[in-house]
Amino acid sequence: MRYFKFAVVLVFSIFLFMNCAGTKKGGEESAATQEEQQQKELDDIEALLGISTESGQESQATNENGEKLKLLETNEVTPQQGYNSASQAAAQQEIAAEKEKEKLKKETQRLKKQLKEKDRKIAELNALLDQQAAELEQVKQKPTGSTAGYTGSLGTVSGEEYKMRYEEGRAAFENRQYRDAIQIFESLLASNSMHPLADNAQYWIGECHYALRQYDAAIMDFEKVLTFPNSNKRADAQFKLGLCYLRKGQREKALEEFNRLREEYPNSPYNARAQALMSKL
Repeated sequence: MRYFKFAVVLVFSIFLFMNCAGTKKGGEESAATQEEQQQKELDDIEALLGISTESGQESQATNENGEKLKLLETNEVTPQQGYNSASQAAAQQEIAAEKEKEKLKKETQRLKKQLKEKDRKIAELNALLDQQAAELEQVKQKPTGSTAGYTGSLGTVSGEEYKMRYEEGRAAFENRQYRDAIQIFESLLASNSMHPLADNAQYWIGECHYALRQYDAAIMDFEKVLTFPNSNKRADAQFKLGLCYLRKGQREKALEEFNRLREEYPNSPYNARAQALMSKL
């Protein structure tokens, strides 16, 4: 603005100088006319200067107002910005919900694992109780016969009588009279351990103990069946050994007995059942 005023004054001075020079050359204009003309030009310049100053002030005010408006626009939150903020908040809540869900899932898996472990321990304790009950039952039972070994005949029983007594023992077993059946079969073994039905009698003693949940006694009985080289009950006894150990909760031992059944008696119909049980262990 200062430079503009200076330029106007400079132009006016040059104009006056040229006017004065022209007046001196012509020599025709009067002093009053020159004064009026100069006064008019001064008025025009002042008016011009007043207009310029007002315009500058207006321009400055306009610039200040523009800066204030720009500042307001900068601080104003637009609807789009508000929407973006809400979207970010929703996304954060969703992530937090997913983390909580994953945490609950892991906790559920941990509790299921603990429950499974407790079930296994309960099964082992039940097997131990069954074993103790079987041992107690053996003490109470006090069998009259002995099946400790088979070295020969300990009595005189005819073939027909032996067979008849054997059928009586089977009938007692089918009627769930397991203790009576044990006594009958043990008496047969005590009378003649070399009879063709002796190995069968020994096998059914094991079945009786198994039915009474006397698994330790049943294991000894089934192992004795395997001492008969030509017995038709060897595969049956081998399969039952696996079942006894399974009932006792000894899974590794049960697998061992089932594998022995498959190796030594590959054509036995019990292999399918043993395989089905092994797949669940």
